[in-house]
Amino acid sequence: MMSDRLSRSLMQIIQYHRASIFFHWLLVVLLAIAFISIELKGQFIKGSEPRELCKTIHGFVGQLIFIAMVMRLIIRLIYGVPTPLARSKAAAIVAQSMHWIFYILLLGLPILGVLFLQAGGKEIASFNWALPQMIESGASARKPLKALHEWLGNALYFLIGLHALAALSQHYILQNQCLLRMLGKNKA
Repeated sequence: MMSDRLSRSLMQIIQYHRASIFFHWLLVVLLAIAFISIELKGQFIKGSEPRELCKTIHGFVGQLIFIAMVMRLIIRLIYGVPTPLARSKAAAIVAQSMHWIFYILLLGLPILGVLFLQAGGKEIASFNWALPQMIESGASARKPLKALHEWLGNALYFLIGLHALAALSQHYILQNQCLLRMLGKNKA
């Protein structure tokens, strides 16, 4: 029993837990769907069925992103994360900061989306359950909330690019196990 705990503890140091890996890649897929649906929305005439479908998909996937992000944080709390492979303390701080910025954005963006829609007078349902009204309908905050949601969504494109570039540079330039840990394929 003690050796099981010890080996699990050592595994945490070496790579991410399988559940963390699953939720990481699930979030990648969900983000791709959210981005594609909202970009496609602009290709259709306002009020058209395809445009409304894109908005519906984007909103639903945003809810899934929120749920997946909560699950990812719970898994992180339970199983922890491996020690950063950064070569310096500053690089480790940057890497950890980037992860927490992602976490905040992936929790905050769906909330902002709900707030701006509610400010516009729309009732939001999540899995057939009406979300409580968190902001007054017709509030003057609708436009700033929408602008902030869009700005942070666009910033997310940039951050995802940096994140992917960092992972690839860790793998190909620094030749460490960083990327392989998130693929569950690192060599102990």
